[in-house]
Amino acid sequence: MTYQIPIIDFKDFETRSAEIAKEVFEACTTIGFFYVANHGIPQEMIDGAFALSKQYYDLPFEVKDQQAIKDNRGYTGLYVQRLDPDRQRQGDHKEAFNFGAFRNGDYAWPLPEIFKQNKDQLEGFSRRCHASAMNIMEAMAIALEIPEKDGGKNWFTRAHVYDSPNSAGTLRFLKYPHGAESTYKEPVRAGAHTDYGTITLLFQKDIGGLEVQASRTEWISAPIIEGTILVNVGGMFEYWTNGLFKSTMHRVVFRPEHQEYDRYSIAFFCQADGNFSLDPIPSKVIPEERPASGEIPADKVDKITTARDYLDMRLQAAYAARPQAV
Repeated sequence: MTYQIPIIDFKDFETRSAEIAKEVFEACTTIGFFYVANHGIPQEMIDGAFALSKQYYDLPFEVKDQQAIKDNRGYTGLYVQRLDPDRQRQGDHKEAFNFGAFRNGDYAWPLPEIFKQNKDQLEGFSRRCHASAMNIMEAMAIALEIPEKDGGKNWFTRAHVYDSPNSAGTLRFLKYPHGAESTYKEPVRAGAHTDYGTITLLFQKDIGGLEVQASRTEWISAPIIEGTILVNVGGMFEYWTNGLFKSTMHRVVFRPEHQEYDRYSIAFFCQADGNFSLDPIPSKVIPEERPASGEIPADKVDKITTARDYLDMRLQAAYAARPQAV
């Protein structure tokens, strides 16, 4: 069987919501990935974010490392994160900077000067990403047939409030430096993993390399498709839907063009507010029993009751060891 990541057009969502929700449900319960066309984020905002990302990553390491990651905010250098700790001998061959929510230009975490100078641009882009994610999650709520008395199509938007003091959503700028395939002793650049939150919006530019384990055994490419963003179900959402929505393994692999060109991507990780309960969603579509999860050790299952519990567990696993390049 040949697997392919579907493209879902969100044009005229208000009048086509039932049709779009059906397509979203099919994607989420099978491959766990889909492209979104007409997502509502202007291309100039996306291009501006990529340009700002490049300006930042052109800075010396010593400057970037002044905002080293803490509480999932700030900079991570090469090899710091290890997305597949059970199989990776060293960390991922990438750099990243994690932003939290901006609230009228304010932020509660260290911010480099280049980002301080452009915080209005960053906040605008971050908020547009969040709005697009909420539109997608509205389609998910419709697909899950959440009763109106429980919140209906707005059930997930109540759990993801951008300006909430408990907001855990993360905007991430990523860079995979060119070269290093001959010296980096791993077959992949970012280890196979599922994401930590509810859904992820991924922006790719110029250089591909992302692969998705579509059939749980077969890896397929997730190519760049102009005018779309790539969306995937996170591990928290699979847990929350008792396994109905599939959080699928994905990775970044070396490609020939990576020897000459840097690869940039931007991810918006949609996270439920930290204190929000992960009790099963009120939906007759969701299975009553919660299956065992490979992401959650058996001795921690009873301790995962809120979105913050789940996120902390996944982050601790990814940053538990800071392997050195070998």
